Amino acid sequence: MAAEEFIDNLKVELVALAGHTDLELISRQDWGSINFENARADIDLALSIATDLLDLPLQYLTDTAAQNIAISIPPVTQYLEEINAFSLEGGDPGTRRDNICVGLHNAVESLHANASPSIPYLAYRRGDIADNIAELNKAVGDAQKTLEGAEVWTGEKKDEIDKIAQAARDAAASAGVATFTEEFRGEALNLETRSKRWLWATSGFAVATIVAAILLYHWPEILPEAGAWETLRNIVSKAAIIAVLFTGTIWCGRIYRALVHQATVNRHRALSLKTFQAFAKATDDPYVKDAVLMAATKAVFENVPTGLVESDGAQDSGVNFVEFGKPPAEKIVKAAAEAPE
Repeated sequence: MAAEEFIDNLKVELVALAGHTDLELISRQDWGSINFENARADIDLALSIATDLLDLPLQYLTDTAAQNIAISIPPVTQYLEEINAFSLEGGDPGTRRDNICVGLHNAVESLHANASPSIPYLAYRRGDIADNIAELNKAVGDAQKTLEGAEVWTGEKKDEIDKIAQAARDAAASAGVATFTEEFRGEALNLETRSKRWLWATSGFAVATIVAAILLYHWPEILPEAGAWETLRNIVSKAAIIAVLFTGTIWCGRIYRALVHQATVNRHRALSLKTFQAFAKATDDPYVKDAVLMAATKAVFENVPTGLVESDGAQDSGVNFVEFGKPPAEKIVKAAAEAPE
């Protein structure tokens, strides 16, 4: 431990250095554009070393360490006093400013080299490091307990979380199925409305065809004295009118039949989706749900024979039991392969 006289001398120097803390040493209004911004880091470092050492138990320093630190402080204090007394009078202020900054930098480097090796030891002797280590260990222990508790809670809540997640997926699937069901139902209603218009058009053409046939039978009348060409002309003109009206009737009828067919198909799809949703809710077996989904998919997207339009090709109906039994078979093969001989 250092002698008391060395410690007292060191404290006096440190107090003198720390006394420059509240001074404006970087820039002042009297200096104009001249400032000591380049020396800011050195000034902050010197004042920080002084305040830190004053807060530490200096009695644990050795005589040599205390003397070296005390000797390094006066040059720094001197340069800080020169900055405090700096003025623009008396020669080139820029050059004087630069010289002060260089000298201060060298003095602070010397102070830092002598003081920095002792600061960690003095901090440890004050008890800060030991207290910090104890607090850190306590924080680590608390974090470990929290982590263990979280793992226990997660294990206890896993099943509940899985059920909630499954319920959320089922709800999302149900909402999606319900949306498409309403889409198909709405399209079916729209097609039915349009088909009624074409039914009225078909009826109008049919009535017009009948009325025209009756009228043309009596007018214009073919006179007995009319020649062969006159008779042929009247017959052809009447046949042309009847053919046009009859063709319009057939054309409108076909459009009406196509619209009714499409409305029936869309209503069938909506019912298929509702049926799939009902069967899916009735079972928890994923393989059964897959089978029902495959059947519903075929019912929705394959051609539906309504009898209103011609349907080419055979309908592949029923469940693909090969795909239905594939997942369980794969599980059995995997379990057999992993079983010990």
